[in-house]
Amino acid sequence: MHPRVIWAIVRKDLLDIWLNKSALAGLVFPIILSLIWLLIGNLVGGTKSSLSIYNPGNSSLAQAVTQVFPGAQIVQAGSAAEVEDAFGPNGAKIKSDYTVGLVIPADFESLLRAGSLPSISLYLNGSMVNEQTQALLQGNMLNFARAMASPQPPVKINTIVINPPRTSNMGVILKQVYLPMALLASLMVGITFIPQLLLEEKERKTLRMLLVSPASFSDILIGKLLVVLVFQLATTAVVLAVLGGFTGDVPLVLLYLVLGTIFSLSSGLFFGALFNSVQAATTVSGFVAFVYIISGIFVGQLGVLMGKSPVQQIVRLIPAYYLAEGVVNATQRVGSVGSNLLDISIVLGSSLAFLVISAWAMRRQASVLAII
Repeated sequence: MHPRVIWAIVRKDLLDIWLNKSALAGLVFPIILSLIWLLIGNLVGGTKSSLSIYNPGNSSLAQAVTQVFPGAQIVQAGSAAEVEDAFGPNGAKIKSDYTVGLVIPADFESLLRAGSLPSISLYLNGSMVNEQTQALLQGNMLNFARAMASPQPPVKINTIVINPPRTSNMGVILKQVYLPMALLASLMVGITFIPQLLLEEKERKTLRMLLVSPASFSDILIGKLLVVLVFQLATTAVVLAVLGGFTGDVPLVLLYLVLGTIFSLSSGLFFGALFNSVQAATTVSGFVAFVYIISGIFVGQLGVLMGKSPVQQIVRLIPAYYLAEGVVNATQRVGSVGSNLLDISIVLGSSLAFLVISAWAMRRQASVLAII
């Protein structure tokens, strides 16, 4: 390995990308897309929500609930009676200043782990919370409880609704879809850039020239991977920051950020080794990136609403699905250790498989070029 040669390749590729308008457009596309989705979500989402929560045991369930209402004002109630008074006994009030009221027992999580059936009081202002959002909220709470206990319904949710819903508002549902889809859209950087940087050298006949210089094939590959690594990490981090992804279990979110970058680079390396022309690699990798983005629809709360449909079972065959699922669960603190290990293992295993196949194919190509 020759550090000076690698640095020269890095500088060359950075300059090529900077002067290439289509490449710059590909870099900023996921960020612009996330900004557009954020704007649409804010416009469609309606008025700002206000939540009254009594949580003496500091249960993480409160965070799982607040994730359904991004940007909501959280008021920590001093007692269960204070939350009940805001909605009236058994929902007797006609109006309330709060969108949602929640009463969580002090020993809620310990009761879950013990296999008991703890009871939660959930108050909903129907004029602010439509039926879709109610389903999302209750599904989120059940998922949190199931992750800590058993597959059976481990918690009893006493739901009290005042002012039955008058209209249907998709704003909250859309916001739940944006984060996983934007995350997967950011993977396009590595998936498309690495094949372009590698195959352009082949098409321009400059790869042979580089190989007769002090640069080895490994030096060329490392230099190009470093360039895309920086861009991929930066793009995904910005996308997550724009859509509020750095919440919940932040260290776990950062771990998935690194895993997503590795997965993106290994996928791009795979397509770079598989094809011999930029056009073919760009077409196929673009289609794969589109499939990855679509799989994000079936992650999170919208996936809960869709249930176990045949399409969702097919989507579970896509490794990117588990990356998006892991990030969403980490931001909401709803994933168990077992579920996170499954997500991490599938993403990491897929990345290693791509790397092994790519290394084998590129070693053969390098040996052929050396003979020529």
